[in-house]
Amino acid sequence: MNRILGLIALFTIITLLVTGCREQVPMAEKMAKPFQETLDQQRTELEVPGISAAVILPDGTTWLGVSGKSSDSEAMTSAMLFGLGSVTKTYIAALILQLAEEGNLSVKDSVGQWIPELGQIDGNITIRQLLNHTSGLYRYQLKPEYLAAITVQPERVWTAQEILKEFQGEPECQPGACWGESAMDYVLLGMIIEKVTGSSVSSQLVTRFFTPLKLEQTFLYPEQKYPAEMMAHMWWDVTGSGEPVDVVAGAGALPLAGLFSSLWTSGAMHSTAEDLARFVKDLFEGKVLEEDSLEEMLSPGPELYPGAHYGFSVIIDQINGQTVYWHSGGAGYSSIYYYFSEDCLSIAVLCNLMVDPKPIAIALYQAYAEHQK
Repeated sequence: MNRILGLIALFTIITLLVTGCREQVPMAEKMAKPFQETLDQQRTELEVPGISAAVILPDGTTWLGVSGKSSDSEAMTSAMLFGLGSVTKTYIAALILQLAEEGNLSVKDSVGQWIPELGQIDGNITIRQLLNHTSGLYRYQLKPEYLAAITVQPERVWTAQEILKEFQGEPECQPGACWGESAMDYVLLGMIIEKVTGSSVSSQLVTRFFTPLKLEQTFLYPEQKYPAEMMAHMWWDVTGSGEPVDVVAGAGALPLAGLFSSLWTSGAMHSTAEDLARFVKDLFEGKVLEEDSLEEMLSPGPELYPGAHYGFSVIIDQINGQTVYWHSGGAGYSSIYYYFSEDCLSIAVLCNLMVDPKPIAIALYQAYAEHQK
């Protein structure tokens, strides 16, 4: 009898061990097929030439996926870099908050305290109003005159002072009276960073974020240059015919430099989907900012739509009863990140065409949620 009981016990232990081993299959491996099928389906439905995506799962494993092409002669790869557009602002907001932690500035400071020559800009606008886009400043990035200026000289590298001088206009409202995502808000924050630190914004990003977080494929372009062959080709409907063309093919040594330098700290970050997903995870899991600073970044500001509020270049939203943090960007390329706070799930999606990337990110999350049932 004892021998039989011993054999039963041994069999039970072996069964538990085998079952346990099966459960230890990395989540990224288990999710690879549904994620890839989702990405391919979304690319087809949205008619995007190429997509790169990254998902960092709760067990810490990372899924990387691509679909489509960079150019007519080159398939998309996970190593390619895309312009992040307005997602850049999340990095800059975090940098400003680090400077505030160190006592170098306060979000209550006025712009005029740091930048004396502002032209039409009200010097009483606060850093906080720049961070949450309640300054009321002119949204130059939406104006035909701006697009004409950067199209004429596609490789021109604009300086912050030139942006401030050339792209001003009448304010849309008094400071604090409205919400509007003006690129000028974050250009001014970039100028304040330079004034406070006495160094370039890119050097501050490298020291504070890129090096310690091992973000080796993230750049503030073209302030930081990288080999042009690493850039995913951008497709743009140049003529308005509905047929996008590759606007990087045949470009010179600094493709799209005019576009991104003229957006600078409001939209010039370039990255891979993997680096973006990793930065987002580190930021919202408290590895970038002190607890009080992160709470301030995520403190609800203007309501964008029911249930969603704007923080410091982070949208605080709800999906299926879960708090999520996200932001999107569009400057020729389109980008989006999501961080699901309860699932500890980070998603980044980058496209080489101007589309709304939100459905792609949500579809990836839904694929994840479906396979957790």
